Amino acid sequence: MVKQERARRTYEAILDAAAEEFVSLGYARTTLGGVIAHTDLTKGALYGHFSSKEDLARTLVRHGAAVWARLLADIDSARLAPLTALRTLTVSLALEVWADVRVRAAFRLASEMPGDSLTGGPLLTEVWCFLVHHTRRAQESGEIRMRCSAEAVAQILLSLVLGFQHVPRAQREVPVKDRIEELWVVVATALRSPGPSTDPSPGARAMLER
Repeated sequence: MVKQERARRTYEAILDAAAEEFVSLGYARTTLGGVIAHTDLTKGALYGHFSSKEDLARTLVRHGAAVWARLLADIDSARLAPLTALRTLTVSLALEVWADVRVRAAFRLASEMPGDSLTGGPLLTEVWCFLVHHTRRAQESGEIRMRCSAEAVAQILLSLVLGFQHVPRAQREVPVKDRIEELWVVVATALRSPGPSTDPSPGARAMLER
């Protein structure tokens, strides 16, 4: 049991160190040497759990995919109205990204690694499709009145989720959930207002549909 617990702690320490490196440097610049430097482990200890940098990255992406699957299952089981589903997903996922360096790493890796190198699902694509689909449903039901493309709304919400972590240190004294909820209110208030048309130009529309 003691040996198993030591192996588990080593495994967790490696994943956390790798996540920090991937978040800071990206996939291409991260090295196994850099990961080891963030721990008190030997190269042999790392290779006892992971065969390569790609193996580490795939494990982190699977972690992110598991978190996403859990959030999605909660939303699906609750049978929420479209705009409420968007709010729940945006706030919940932003909190996960903020609190869990492995989730932050998973999203960065999902945007940088080739699709055939990922296991656990095309994470960013699935989140994007959820946001676009529920935005369209909210538009059809009249919950979203602003005249804009579903893709533009999805881009704003995805930016909120992934960019929330980049705030000045002084602002981190505000309770995280309160600030995310406040940001959602700002976005939702705009979405509920008809406002001027913001339909994309033909060129912009073609880019969004790719």
